[in-house]
Amino acid sequence: MNRRGFLAVVGAVLAAPAYAHTPYGQWVVYRQKHLLVGSHRGDLRTYDLAKEVVAALEEELPEAQARVARGPRPQRIASLLGTGQLFLAVMSADEALRMARAETPFEGYPPTPVHAVAALDPDYLLFAAPEFPRDHGRLVAQAVDHAGLGVRPTEHTTHAGAAAYWS
Repeated sequence: MNRRGFLAVVGAVLAAPAYAHTPYGQWVVYRQKHLLVGSHRGDLRTYDLAKEVVAALEEELPEAQARVARGPRPQRIASLLGTGQLFLAVMSADEALRMARAETPFEGYPPTPVHAVAALDPDYLLFAAPEFPRDHGRLVAQAVDHAGLGVRPTEHTTHAGAAAYWS
């Protein structure tokens, strides 16, 4: 192999990690260190609201080290919630209902139930996976409320910790 070919192979090997799914070599550790709030590119309003939720959490719960995690489509959020890789997400109430029923566009995924933490506006809610700890749900609901960002959710199953806070 000539020198140019060798350098091309070495360059390809060194560049391979750049094509990985995530820039974090230890994604599991990153998720344990940061409270991620999911949103998706299919509905840009979810991203704007998730940023507001993160700002509220940074103000009241800086130790949570909250970050926005933005997926390409709502199906990715369903996948992350369903596999325990994500515990909080902002989505429309309609999207959450279809995800829980595995209806279009979630028909390829198992039903993924989520519990409302706060209503962020008439159409969007902050949802938590059912296994999100009760105390954490209460603290998140409190932070969102104190920031004036959300109110008590009324039309969906409410997360146990959030329900304790709102009552």
